[in-house]
Amino acid sequence: MNTDDTKKKVMIIGTRSKVAEAVVRILRAELNASLVLISSADNLVGDIDGVALYTVKHHDYKQFKEIAMKELPSVLINCAAMTDVDACEIDKEGAWSANVTLVENFLRAGKSIDAHCIHFSTDYIFDGKNGPYIENDTANPINYYGRTKLAAENVCHSSGVDCTILRTNVVYGHSTYRHTDFVHWVINKLDMGKPFKVVDDQYGNPTFTDDIALAVKKIIDKKRVGIYNLSGKEYCNRFEFAKMIAKVFSYDSTLINSITSEELGQKSPRPKRAGLVNLKAETDLQMKFSDVISGVTTLRHQMQMWGK
Repeated sequence: MNTDDTKKKVMIIGTRSKVAEAVVRILRAELNASLVLISSADNLVGDIDGVALYTVKHHDYKQFKEIAMKELPSVLINCAAMTDVDACEIDKEGAWSANVTLVENFLRAGKSIDAHCIHFSTDYIFDGKNGPYIENDTANPINYYGRTKLAAENVCHSSGVDCTILRTNVVYGHSTYRHTDFVHWVINKLDMGKPFKVVDDQYGNPTFTDDIALAVKKIIDKKRVGIYNLSGKEYCNRFEFAKMIAKVFSYDSTLINSITSEELGQKSPRPKRAGLVNLKAETDLQMKFSDVISGVTTLRHQMQMWGK
């Protein structure tokens, strides 16, 4: 284990994800840390000078452990996951491999070097009947994605590793790799200039990746373990969120029409009153999370600087 607190080494798995990109930006700017980035793809891009890069298939525990033993990071962060809810319902084997087996390997490697492990989870471990939820509410997932993420949390609890579980929801942010999210989906629809429909009965807290990244930095600084909800300041449904996106990007919001979940008929059921209460993170980590307008406005500026 790297015991020099003045120069931490942080290994991040799933480097191409939106959250990982934001975490890399924050840690490079605000934490005296060296970074080791691991991806299953071999086309990492961006400002990565001086960063150790590895391409590893996520099921390859032997290679992953070898890298961990070579680099000896003090912190391991898992940003890799299969997050397409409908795809998880269709490809259950793939979802389990990406969301559970990978976490088992991640924690085994972390235990072998006595590292602090940080893992991301979701509000979809809840059934959405009584949200938003606090950290110790009882989980009851209603789709396979949620079941895999709850299983991964249970693996964390039983691992014997110093582990931090960070739950979040409705995540949006900039992506060098053009990964889509709800904000980008809405913008693309509005660009077409044709009416489209958005569900008005699925609630959550739209959460900006930069806020998540700052919370990760604080978690590392404070060496916090346990469960933390990281969620946006505002609780709203997807239809309301879409209207606010249109406002920030100066689009015609009348193109957005509401529809119920039953009318939409998604392959996998979604929790309706989901979302998270972030009071613990606000008080213990001194976090101030963005509301929708401020977060999406910052994203708009980033898209202008870095491209969509």
